[in-house]
Amino acid sequence: MEMLHGSLFFPLLLFLCCSCGGAAMDCLGNKIVHTIVVDQQGKGDFTTVQAAIDSIKENNYQWVKIHVNPGKYIEKVIIWEDKACIFLEGQGKEVTTVTSSGYHRATATVASSKYKIKDHLGATFVCFPSNVIVIGITFQNSYNLVGSEAIEPAPAAAIYGDKSVFIKCGFESYQDTLFDAQGRHYFKDCYVEGEVDFIYGNGQSYYENCIINATLGRSPPGFVTAQSRESENEESGFVFRGGCVIGNGEVKLGRAYGAYSRVIFYGTYLSSVVSPQGWDAWGYTGQESRFTYGEVECSGEGANASGRVKWEKKLTNSQLEEFSLSSFINQEGWLSYLPVKF
Repeated sequence: MEMLHGSLFFPLLLFLCCSCGGAAMDCLGNKIVHTIVVDQQGKGDFTTVQAAIDSIKENNYQWVKIHVNPGKYIEKVIIWEDKACIFLEGQGKEVTTVTSSGYHRATATVASSKYKIKDHLGATFVCFPSNVIVIGITFQNSYNLVGSEAIEPAPAAAIYGDKSVFIKCGFESYQDTLFDAQGRHYFKDCYVEGEVDFIYGNGQSYYENCIINATLGRSPPGFVTAQSRESENEESGFVFRGGCVIGNGEVKLGRAYGAYSRVIFYGTYLSSVVSPQGWDAWGYTGQESRFTYGEVECSGEGANASGRVKWEKKLTNSQLEEFSLSSFINQEGWLSYLPVKF
């Protein structure tokens, strides 16, 4: 092989090292190389969020910020898999909203943790690539919120990519609000509203100080989570640290969408909205020993364990350490190398 010219060799070497050097080198570091502004009044670069995303080059590998000015953006937004390293920033979930009205008829079976993409494009926001940050935006699917339609799965967001971060965001729907599909995800100071399976999927996710609001109060009781871990070798699961479960409907903390479903509430305030039973085996009755459902140091009227299912796990200190932020999703320290501080 002919030797590379010196002026090309070192930049190429640097690129290869950055691409393969671990969490610190994702997106070539934490520098934002370009900022795009979205403004409905035409005072930015684009008037829609999707147009701003579409303007980013394919196979993007450096951080690009999309700043979304206040407003109610009526559109569906998709970040395709070739648009990694996007930092989507609103001005607060109270003033920056992306909303649409649509639903999907789910065809994924309980026995599968692989979901067909087309089944979840009814979501208002769909995110496929790894390394995406979203701050200060509410995603809403209004389909089931009007009250006159038949209830259908209507996700506000569907998250497929690894190393995805959501800070001070809102997710609003009734059924299947947040499709936490797969990959490691960090949700901090977020608001999730729904009643039926409103956080579901096979993600490996940590929810810190999030408000979980069960709404509308229809009968029978709904479920906060429907986690679909299928094997004891899978690393997925949902961990809720701090925060609260409140509302005006009655909910159970979770039902099993997989034979090894895993959900833990740690130091969470559970209001009276939480039903005494707490959990539901759903289609896996008789296999409850495989689940990892636990509540640790929770408070509130809904934390009364006297009526809980007998198969809820009693976790040891060593097991709890496995579900800490650093051990569960941040083993590589990747959260420390993002262009945002928590």
